[in-house]
Amino acid sequence: MKIDAINFHPYKIFFKNEYANSKISIKERKGWIISISNGDMVGYGDASPLDEFSNESYEQAGYGIQGFKLAMDGIDDIDFEEALQLASAHGEMQPSVQFAIETALYDLQSKIDNISLYKFLNAKSLDTVKVCSYDEYLPAYDNMVIKIKITEINLLNQVEMIDRLIGKYDNKIRIRIDFNESLDLPRAIRFCKMIEGRPIDYIEQPLHREDFEDMYELSLHTEIPLAADEMISDMDSLDKALEAQCASVFILKPMLIGGISSLKEMIKLINSESKRCNISSLLESNIGRLAYLNLCSAFNLKEESGIATNVFFKNDICGFPKVKNGIITLKNKLGIGVNEINI
Repeated sequence: MKIDAINFHPYKIFFKNEYANSKISIKERKGWIISISNGDMVGYGDASPLDEFSNESYEQAGYGIQGFKLAMDGIDDIDFEEALQLASAHGEMQPSVQFAIETALYDLQSKIDNISLYKFLNAKSLDTVKVCSYDEYLPAYDNMVIKIKITEINLLNQVEMIDRLIGKYDNKIRIRIDFNESLDLPRAIRFCKMIEGRPIDYIEQPLHREDFEDMYELSLHTEIPLAADEMISDMDSLDKALEAQCASVFILKPMLIGGISSLKEMIKLINSESKRCNISSLLESNIGRLAYLNLCSAFNLKEESGIATNVFFKNDICGFPKVKNGIITLKNKLGIGVNEINI
């Protein structure tokens, strides 16, 4: 792989409305875009850690990418696998950095090979990817999967809000309820009993990420599937969650995992255990989301992933494909699917 230049720039994108979950309330997201060039071809990657979710800070991510750039200074030709090893070294303990560098390298290499990233990773990848929806942001369709964030601490108010949503869509939806670790075991058990019989796809991370035993205990009190999200950040945590039998659904955030090969192995393990799996956004830019779209296709994820979060933002640094009835059709564009960015 020939490399002419490596650059990185900060970016900032703004929400249409203030974004809130049980942990944070924010009006903007910021991150770093790394670009790796070979002639007219450019590979892009996004490092966008998020407070309360990521181990590294925004500033640390910038230093990590700068370290990779300095390490590559004077190197204009490098084996692709060796470049990935460097990405892993400079992304150690900083998964957003590793993910950004790897995405840029994969994006560039697939463009050099004149192929889309999803086809580069897997010749038998999917041509369409399912995504979940968000109330009031996308046109409704029957059997739509809607994800909601819980910010209300009163359980009765939570149930009333869910019932209003079900009524609004004439009971033709499946709901994913994300608590972002905000419940304890007694309240989680009570909530599950209160919403029995409703069209719930799963309850996402109701308990603290370290509460493996309590998540297992909760599963014994409800037929509603439980999903592990913040609980899963690498293969070790996935192994622990599978051993504890604390979830039947696993939500993977590449920005928190780092390596694309690690993500692939985690998905392979989840599938081997006959568990459900999808990829989720960390509210990064469309560069990150385009990478996720390609990964969903390449790794044959059949259920709805939470990657169409571009609908929350009033600006971005590039476009993102339109969603029709919960499906994105991939257009076989080179790399991750973008040639120019506005930054």
